[in-house]
Amino acid sequence: MSKRRLLISASLLLAGFTISACTAILVPDVGDDGVHRCNTGSDCPDLGDNRYISQCVAAEDKADNICAPAYDEVECDLTGIDPDSRFAEILDEATTDSKGAYGNCTDENRGKRGCAPSADGCNEGLEIVDPELNICDDPDALFPAVNPFKVGGADIAGRDVMDQFCRFYFCDEGFVCAPSGNKRICKPCNPMAEFGEGGCGTLYIQGEPSSVYTANVEEAGNCSGKIGRNDAEFGTAPELPTP
Repeated sequence: MSKRRLLISASLLLAGFTISACTAILVPDVGDDGVHRCNTGSDCPDLGDNRYISQCVAAEDKADNICAPAYDEVECDLTGIDPDSRFAEILDEATTDSKGAYGNCTDENRGKRGCAPSADGCNEGLEIVDPELNICDDPDALFPAVNPFKVGGADIAGRDVMDQFCRFYFCDEGFVCAPSGNKRICKPCNPMAEFGEGGCGTLYIQGEPSSVYTANVEEAGNCSGKIGRNDAEFGTAPELPTP
C-alpha cells in the first residue's frame, strides 16, 4: 500500500477516534501530580510555544476540568500581518506579476512530476496515480503533486504562499491554509478534501515544487514556537515559463 493510501486510511480512523482518544490520553490517573485543573482557560498556564494554546476541557470522569494543549487559531491570509513583511510581499508578487506561472505544463515538461504524461508516458519512478487528473506523480509520496491548471489555474495563485506560511509556522509540511467559516486558518491537511479547501498537496509548477516553498520546514521552521508570524520564511515567487 502506498504512503498516501496509508495516510488516508489513518486519517479516517483518527476522525472516528479523536474525541474518545483525546480524553483518554489527557485525563490523569487518580493521584497523578502536575496536572493543571481549571474553571476557565484563563486558569491554564502559558505553554511558551506560539503554535499552541492551553484550553480548559472537561475530564473524562467530569469530576474536574483540566488544561490541555490545542493548536492556536492562526489566520493565514494577511490578517494581523505587517504589510511590510515578506509574507505580504511575496503574496503580492505571486498574485500579480507571477500569476501567469500558475498554468499548465509546457510540452517540454510533460512527463515530469505534476505534469501530464508525454508521448512516452511519465518519467522514471512516476505514474498516473489519479486517472481523473491524468498527471504524473510519485505513488509513494506522502502528499500528492498538484498541477495548478487542474485546480483553478491563475485563480489558485498565491495558495502556495499561504500554505508555506502554515508549514513554516507550525513546523510541519502537512499544514495548509484552510477555510474556517468566513476566514482561513492553518490546519493539518485533510486527505479527503480538495486542494485549496483544506486538502493535502504541493503545488508543482513546470514539473518542480513551487519555488515559494522552502526545504526542511520540519527542521528550519518555527519548531521552537518562538518565531513570530511576521518572520515566516519563503522562497521566491514562481517565474513565468519561457515562451
